[in-house]
Amino acid sequence: MSQNFSIRPVFRYWLLFIIGWVFLTIAVGGATRLHEAGLSIVEWRPVTGILPPLTVDQWSQEFSKYQLSPDFKSRDSMSLEEFKFIFWWEYAHRLIARLLGFFIIMPFLVFWLRGKTSSRDRKRLLLLLTLVGIQGGLGWFMVKSGLVQIPRVSHFRLLAHFLWACLILSYLAFWWQQESPRVQHRHDQRIYLRVLSYVCLLQLALGALVAGSRAGYIFNTFPKMGDSWGPSVFFMSGSWVEDLFYNQINLQFFHRLGAWVLGILALLGWRWGFKHLTFLIVLQFILGVLTLILKVPIPWAVLHQLLGAFIFFRIRCLQYSSEPQQSRL
Repeated sequence: MSQNFSIRPVFRYWLLFIIGWVFLTIAVGGATRLHEAGLSIVEWRPVTGILPPLTVDQWSQEFSKYQLSPDFKSRDSMSLEEFKFIFWWEYAHRLIARLLGFFIIMPFLVFWLRGKTSSRDRKRLLLLLTLVGIQGGLGWFMVKSGLVQIPRVSHFRLLAHFLWACLILSYLAFWWQQESPRVQHRHDQRIYLRVLSYVCLLQLALGALVAGSRAGYIFNTFPKMGDSWGPSVFFMSGSWVEDLFYNQINLQFFHRLGAWVLGILALLGWRWGFKHLTFLIVLQFILGVLTLILKVPIPWAVLHQLLGAFIFFRIRCLQYSSEPQQSRL
């Protein structure tokens, strides 16, 4: 590890701030979706969109645009004040995402001008900005799917948007560990962390599909799904693609199954010395059950999503901190 890393604590604080801001973006994005506010802004204006409506006429124009969308037409009625409520949620999510780019660029320029960065740092910055920029495009790509015919975003596009956020977290975990002391893990511990990260990512993906398809609002019982332990049949429509990726019952069942698998792995983690991971995953399991049986209350659902992302981030940090020196970039 370069000796320069140990003499720039402010740089580490900046990186930690960026990680926290990404989690904030994820949390507000989840709340926006749960408030059914994600389709309230029907245009993508990356630069001029930073300013919200400020006058009565501007609010009227923004509301008129929304009234032409399928989302408005699917609702029984909506006043201007009700529109403002959902508008502010979507606006907040987009503003926080824009500020992420600003907070990445401006402090880093200060570090650069003061000679506190290396060429490797600048390459990492460029990659991080590229990932964040693509995420912004994926966000609009997701929203667009709900602005035509069916007023609901594609759960596959929501999946892509969320998994890309996980990719950003994974990259930040890598960068953070380059700035941190190494941790020695045995070979079997490294294998365990690798398997756990794959299962955790799969479970996050299933959670995104459940959220996007609204599958969490059915069978709000646990441990059974109603009166049975799972779907009576998996293939109902004759198309395995529809049955596996569109059927709400199947999606919820797979997410439940993934929770049990992850829970078992978490208990095994106690043996391998990762007791804090065991605690976090068991807590996440309980939080998921409560979110389900309480019929997806927004605070619980947001916390469930946020904790899942944090667990994945933490696992990746442990992975990167224990990789052999020669494999580190």
